[in-house]
Amino acid sequence: MAVVGNRRADCEGCGRTVSREESTTVTMPNGDEVVCCPDCEPHARAAVRTGTAFDQRRATCDGCTGRYLAAELEDVILDDGTALTCCPSCLAQAPDPDGDDDRSDPDGGGPIGSRTASHTSTSDPDTDHDRCRQCHERVVEERFRVTTIDGRTERLCSDCTADAEERGIVADVAMRRTRAREVLGVDADASDEAIREAFHRQVKRAHPDRQSGSQSAFTLVTDAYERLREED
Repeated sequence: MAVVGNRRADCEGCGRTVSREESTTVTMPNGDEVVCCPDCEPHARAAVRTGTAFDQRRATCDGCTGRYLAAELEDVILDDGTALTCCPSCLAQAPDPDGDDDRSDPDGGGPIGSRTASHTSTSDPDTDHDRCRQCHERVVEERFRVTTIDGRTERLCSDCTADAEERGIVADVAMRRTRAREVLGVDADASDEAIREAFHRQVKRAHPDRQSGSQSAFTLVTDAYERLREED
């Protein structure tokens, strides 16, 4: 456990630094005491009950680029000596050590034969079938961009977003781009100019000084426009 000035400690589950007041010490079955942040404490106590390992640290899969528990990832060495760290799904698509590399990416991306051939989506992120960063399930809908109270940004499905909000670990949930387009009344392929024109029309109607407008409507239209101006 790392302690900074005796006032802060590193969570031994996720590695996040928290104040001593926020941290909790849990005694594991082997007698070791681990320091946990509020988010990792339930996982530590579950590990005590089930006798499983306690480690919530996450790392990136070199295949799909998703974030997974480090313990779930495995290393694979390709024929050219390249070392990849893969999640279970991508590991199953990696070239066979015996030379059978005809197993293809289920999404049509071909076999994972090198870092350049790994899952790297170039399609519209709003319609791309991607994984929730929490439950790792592939979702068709646009994921929510969630900022947690410790400053992390995660892309979550609806259920995981609601769960995170109930747990009180969410600082902000950005408006989804699909919702922003609905507010402005533009299509997914609308140009920047078309979006600006739609914004000017809608914001005039929504302005609080007009009979048809209100502060809440004005804020909604403005937020939608700002969301569509962002890169992601």
